[in-house]
Amino acid sequence: MTDLLGDLLPTPLDHVLVQPDLSVVAPGPLEPDLAGAMGMVAEVESAGAATVYRVTAGSLRHALDAGWSADRIHHLFADRSRTPIPQALTYLIDDTARRHGGLRAGSAGCYLRSDDAALLAGILADRANTPLRLRRIAPTVLVSPLSRERVLDGLRAGGYAPVPEDTDGAVVISKPQSRRSTLRMRSIRPGADLPVLDDERLAGMVRALRVADADARRSRRTTTTIDMTELPGMTTATTLSVLQRAARQRSRVQLGYVDAHGGTVQRTIRPVSIGAGYLRAEDDRTDVLHTFALHRITAATPLDPHPEES
Repeated sequence: MTDLLGDLLPTPLDHVLVQPDLSVVAPGPLEPDLAGAMGMVAEVESAGAATVYRVTAGSLRHALDAGWSADRIHHLFADRSRTPIPQALTYLIDDTARRHGGLRAGSAGCYLRSDDAALLAGILADRANTPLRLRRIAPTVLVSPLSRERVLDGLRAGGYAPVPEDTDGAVVISKPQSRRSTLRMRSIRPGADLPVLDDERLAGMVRALRVADADARRSRRTTTTIDMTELPGMTTATTLSVLQRAARQRSRVQLGYVDAHGGTVQRTIRPVSIGAGYLRAEDDRTDVLHTFALHRITAATPLDPHPEES
């Protein structure tokens, strides 16, 4: 059957005709390997007894994405074209290959960045960090396909001191959650002897409970009472000026702040920067960097004498 059909079908061609307008004419059916190559580097413009292909930057990018090189494409047209290769096609192939791969995309679970390029080079060279699968993409940036928590835990286990940051570049401060222990109810066996308390002891226990309740109410009133001149959003120009001066001179400031529960707190800090509605400052006791919303700051009192600014 194959021999009978072969006698009826035209003989496959091993060549094409490249035209000056970057079209390629196949005057008949092509050999399978040549047909596949033409489908890789050119687009079919019209089909029929003679198939017309069109070479474009997009079709050449398709071939380059598939692993073809510029030399391989040049050799294809030079070996299989019965007509001279136009100079425009040569320029198009070279120009497309030169721009191909200039921009790359990939995925990463997290990144590490530091102004100290030597620190990142040491982390990358440390064999203990091999499981973190770090890769340098810039002198000051490393990336890893692992999650941020996994990379942070691995670096801290190796003696490094990384800190997480959010999408704006601000340090993320996380506090451990306080958990209350589960109350275990002890069952009382029937017939067990229960302790007997006399009236004097019961009265003393009631007095102690009432004193504790009164102390708790006074503590809550002290925490939640806020001066009307120190409400959130009332940060004054004077307060802002004090913070800006302290940030320039890295001096200490006593900061009044309204926390998320409406209570006022006092902290001794060293301002680092002010911007985008937030103050970034170091805690004077722990040297930990914190972020404060400016609209929650109620007061700022300098603690260090300021030298006269020129």
